[in-house]
Amino acid sequence: MTAESFDHLPVDRGAGLRARLRRLMLRWRLAYARTRLGRWRQAATRFVLVPPHLHLADPSVAADFLTGQIVLAGRSLLAGGRSPFDLPPPGTAFAQALHGFGWLRHFEASADPAIRDGARQLVVQWLDRREAGQLGEADAPETIPRRVVAWVTHSTLLAEKVDFATYRRLILHLARDAAVLQVLARRSDIGMRQLDAAVALLFYALSLDRPDSAVRQAEGLVVAAIRASILPDGGPRSRNAGRLVGIVANLIPLLALYRARQLPVPEFLNPAIARMVGFIRMMQHPDGGLALFNGAGLATRDLVAEVTRFGAGRVARLDSAPDTGFERLENEHGVLIADAGVLPQGGFAGEAGASALAFEFSTKFDRLIVNCGIPQSAEGEVAQSFRAGPAHSSVLIDDIALGVVLPATDAFGRSELRVFSADENTVPQREAGSLIIGHRGLRARTGYVVERHLTLMPDGGGLFGFDRFLDLDGAGGNRRVTLAFHLHPRVLPVLLSRQDSIVLRLPHQVPGRDVWLFEAPGIALHLEESRCFEQDMMLPKTEAIILDMAISGTTEIHWRLTPYRG
Repeated sequence: MTAESFDHLPVDRGAGLRARLRRLMLRWRLAYARTRLGRWRQAATRFVLVPPHLHLADPSVAADFLTGQIVLAGRSLLAGGRSPFDLPPPGTAFAQALHGFGWLRHFEASADPAIRDGARQLVVQWLDRREAGQLGEADAPETIPRRVVAWVTHSTLLAEKVDFATYRRLILHLARDAAVLQVLARRSDIGMRQLDAAVALLFYALSLDRPDSAVRQAEGLVVAAIRASILPDGGPRSRNAGRLVGIVANLIPLLALYRARQLPVPEFLNPAIARMVGFIRMMQHPDGGLALFNGAGLATRDLVAEVTRFGAGRVARLDSAPDTGFERLENEHGVLIADAGVLPQGGFAGEAGASALAFEFSTKFDRLIVNCGIPQSAEGEVAQSFRAGPAHSSVLIDDIALGVVLPATDAFGRSELRVFSADENTVPQREAGSLIIGHRGLRARTGYVVERHLTLMPDGGGLFGFDRFLDLDGAGGNRRVTLAFHLHPRVLPVLLSRQDSIVLRLPHQVPGRDVWLFEAPGIALHLEESRCFEQDMMLPKTEAIILDMAISGTTEIHWRLTPYRG
């Protein structure tokens, strides 16, 4: 699908005079925050509290890091005895992870004094280069919140055996970053970064010797950012459940900081966390991982498990998130998670994929139908291709998806990819075990409105679906529709002599659970190579079932996925 397919979209891509003026003002405020005068209001003298964290740590990663074998964000760098801060990063996500310092947890988990000292040496190298003006990428708005949270979380490691001058440098750099966070936390046009900044600023205020007034000010910014970034159903406006996992993983340690500081936990915090956890649980498959929409697969299952453990037994899982635009069906045999087609707006659209009407389906034991997800290190055209419609288990008409991912300009003047659509979804309808979702995104282009009817089958399990292509105006004409069903890498498809059926084998499963049958009566099916990227999946290569069919006028296509009885 090309940009020309949606060249009629009335979209402001940030090129107007007003947007340029806003960007200039933001740059000025950020530059001022980095000056001595700008950071004066965020001054502190020492660490007073150490927050806990929910992330797994592996001391062997720290040992590899010190030998120059650095793996971050799906990319690797061989330092060869040089400082990693002197080498060009292999990608933007790698640079953000490197300068975000989340890797300090692996060093703190080590009892080896040499490894712990190595972490402090790396931090001093970083301080030297930043003070020399050599680390421009360290000031990225995605990076600063991560670094502030990491430094205060691992302040025991950083302050261990350091001289007063180095300790003071650490505090000054944190104050500078806190001043930047205060600017970012007031910006509602930067997407989820506003909430990241506000939460990190609250970490800073609680963990250092900042006055209670600074804590209250940071609380107010977090409240405003939650209102701007989190929808009433608990989902993020970016629609990325994995991103939400990271946010909640930062919010939960704040509860311990309040207790340690002997301050009352603000009234908004526990209900906000509970709301978000309810949405995260909705997006979970029975195996504990998240459905692969909008980059959610980058969240590791161990972190998802830690986050969803909060409020266990008290936080209800959602079955419908109408504000965020996801629906869930579940019975004793399986789970279906579907995208009802809500479109994120503005700065929140920079993470989303063109996943309208896509779905994932799993049994109580295995994922069968998935989306492709996105590689952790993906950038540019690669990221664009995995966020595009064909990378989802969805519908195309004449190879055009219901949405398109196009270049845009963010609030900082940087190029990013955003998802757009020519029209809106229809309101989902639910009955017992059934779901109807629809979208008008291709009506102007092709004349057709698309509806998906999905039903979990009660007897023995399985999924029944039919897709309706509605020619409401009689102008649809002759079109070719494509239905894609991407398979999980553990599913092995086998073609049959019947072209309308494909057997799906699960070699790891016990007899009775190891064979499924996908059928589309009377319609030829074929297989195409595909990929499935999830943080915990080592081998992404897989295949997709493809259904191609010519239509003319209103048409229904029926298909089903059932246990194979031979």
